[in-house]
Amino acid sequence: YLNAGTTNDSFLRDHLDWMKKASNWAKFSATASMGVIHASHTTEAMTLLEPYLPPSAPENDPNAEHPTVSSTGGYAEGGSLYALGIIHGSHSGSCATKRQEASAFLRNHLRNSHANEVISHGAALGVGLTSFGSADLEVVNELKELLYTDSAVAGEAASIAIGMVLVGSGAGNANSTTNVESKEELDEIIAELRNYSKETQHEKIIRGIAMCLALVNFGQEENADATIEEMKGDRDPIIRYGAMYGLALAYCGTGSNKAIRILLHTAVSDVNDDVRMAAVIGLALVLHKTPERVPELVRLLLESFNPHVRYASCMAVGIAMAGSGDAESVALLEPMLTDMTDYVRQGALLGTAMIYMQQSDTCNHRKVKSFREKLASIIGDKHQSTLTKMGAILSTGLIDVGGRNCALSLGSRNGFTKMSSAAGLVLWLQHWHWYPFMHMLSLAVTPTCTIGLNKDFKYPKKFEIQCNSKPSTFAYPKKLEEKKEEKKKRVETVTLSATAKNKARLARKRAKDEAEGGAMDVDKKEGEGDATEESKEGEKDVSKAEGMEVDGEAGKDAETEAEKPKKKREPEPTSFRVSNPCRITKAQAEVCTFDLNQRYRPVRPEEKPYGVIMLTDSTPGEEEDLGAVRSPAAEDEADPPAPFEWAPPDHPEIAVASGGDTAGEGEEKASD
Repeated sequence: YLNAGTTNDSFLRDHLDWMKKASNWAKFSATASMGVIHASHTTEAMTLLEPYLPPSAPENDPNAEHPTVSSTGGYAEGGSLYALGIIHGSHSGSCATKRQEASAFLRNHLRNSHANEVISHGAALGVGLTSFGSADLEVVNELKELLYTDSAVAGEAASIAIGMVLVGSGAGNANSTTNVESKEELDEIIAELRNYSKETQHEKIIRGIAMCLALVNFGQEENADATIEEMKGDRDPIIRYGAMYGLALAYCGTGSNKAIRILLHTAVSDVNDDVRMAAVIGLALVLHKTPERVPELVRLLLESFNPHVRYASCMAVGIAMAGSGDAESVALLEPMLTDMTDYVRQGALLGTAMIYMQQSDTCNHRKVKSFREKLASIIGDKHQSTLTKMGAILSTGLIDVGGRNCALSLGSRNGFTKMSSAAGLVLWLQHWHWYPFMHMLSLAVTPTCTIGLNKDFKYPKKFEIQCNSKPSTFAYPKKLEEKKEEKKKRVETVTLSATAKNKARLARKRAKDEAEGGAMDVDKKEGEGDATEESKEGEKDVSKAEGMEVDGEAGKDAETEAEKPKKKREPEPTSFRVSNPCRITKAQAEVCTFDLNQRYRPVRPEEKPYGVIMLTDSTPGEEEDLGAVRSPAAEDEADPPAPFEWAPPDHPEIAVASGGDTAGEGEEKASD
């Protein structure tokens, strides 16, 4: 999460030994994590994953047979196929040609890997991501074939992939957005999936089909009511679980009172814990455009006796208030950090981390710093349970996701709900049941960049934005530094002149005693006693002298410190200017304004300075200092359109021109 989309894979390269130790599904997940790090960098995807990808038939020879797939192993190969899907599916605006090539490659492995459920699992998820929202009937049929092999692991991936391909299409409902030609076939496939969910014995497949139906009904609102009502009344709790996510996605961002009423009723009345959990999380999806309502709704649910409901309440508050740094929401989750149940503590950590996304160290009375320290202490504490540690590790990545340049956002800049973000978030939440779904978070996070571009799509370096806030309010948090153990230096003892004289006197005394060899033993003992007494007195004198010297040194140090002038803390400026391009968070955009007195001005000055801003040059004749946007992977894109002038329909020049045309036409008719 920390390096999502940054291509910074130094951690994996520096810890190859750790990668080698991973086995089975841990190896699958570790390989798939490369897709999160290199998300959206499609050009170099095949080169990057080549060492891990399963062997395939040579492209030049169409008659060549696909290499046989072993029924065992294949964890790294399956993970690499999943990673390829994440790279191409994380950004809906990526190169269509590259995405189609990747989809064809993954479909080839999907058709030929039915013998190995691990490779099939990775290939199916990869196909779903590369064909996201395409409603391609051929792809759906290939995934359906894998589903009917009745393999629990592969079947779950195949059913969820079908949901990703048909996301938002409303297939199976009375009115759907699919093509008229394929509507009947897709409706038939959805009906088959419902029947298959009742026939199969695998819970994984049933859950996959339930989530598939939920994704299909994204944004359908009333059109999905019949399907959701049928799922909601099913005896199987897994289907009811899917109904809650289906209801949340169907009314995502609408704030529908009907949907909220159903979700709240289910959250307190259903007999199954997972269904209640899904209903509470669904509130955050329905209300993502009015997030401040979510903490109010779940305030009482946070005190529920049911730990699943408490966990879901923490996640709902975190998702709704992500990146806001809201002090009240953090205060709501604070008691949950010490809950008796380990996974409730996990939810509280994840929720708090989401709220603190992109917040500086000064946020919430500097409580962010103490929260980061708490995360570090939980990770290092061997007495903590595995689930709590897992929550702390994920939270460490979430709080700094995408190199601190991304945020969890379900809406676009203009307020529209983003389908890929909503679907990605719901799939990420399935890590409760199957941890490789953790990597789906890369679909839900959005970069919070602001870049001003001129007519040639280059950014002027002299364009600046005014931020009416202290720099520390929106500054990057300080980087973590490893504590270096300081070796204790041995202090050399200083021999004083009094000590030297005393030692010399004692040495002379001993020599004199040795010379008097014929003296009585009693006298000898008395002499020794006198010597020891003298030596003790000498030591006392030395210690006094040493103590005096030390006091003298301390006094000197105090004098020198007093002589040094104290540095005055300069007051922090109340505003600052941000260069182009830069990171501007949603909260920061509220206090940012355009300076219209500079050379480059925005085309729409009334808009908030957030996202991509088109600029006009007030002095086009002067020399420009421009920078070109360099993408890590250069994509093949269409040429920009030729320059043209546009005016709104009610513009006076347009009205005059249209009036002249009609007059000319009237004269022609009269002459005829």
